[in-house]
Amino acid sequence: MDDTFDLRERLSRAWRAVFDNAVEAGSPPAAVVETMTAVAHARFAELFGTSAAASYLALLAEQMRDVDHGEAETLIRGEPPGPAPFEAAEEIAAMDPAWIDRDPL
Repeated sequence: MDDTFDLRERLSRAWRAVFDNAVEAGSPPAAVVETMTAVAHARFAELFGTSAAASYLALLAEQMRDVDHGEAETLIRGEPPGPAPFEAAEEIAAMDPAWIDRDPL
């Protein structure tokens, strides 16, 4: 399976579905996010090394600071804030466990 934009989109939807299913089953959203992040980070370190994992987290943090800075500038200019990251996301149905083995429609 090639690493393509379509694959990344399917994987993003799958992670979101796992999150939504865990929350719907009663898990606190913050605990789900923290656990998913810890598991993903540990696996990233296994695959690419701890230094690369740390650098990746640092780059993500920089991007988040840039977003926060941009949002602050928007508020200073008196403009309304944009939608939350997942506010406009489409509804995701419960996932079939064999989703990754199938070709996309």
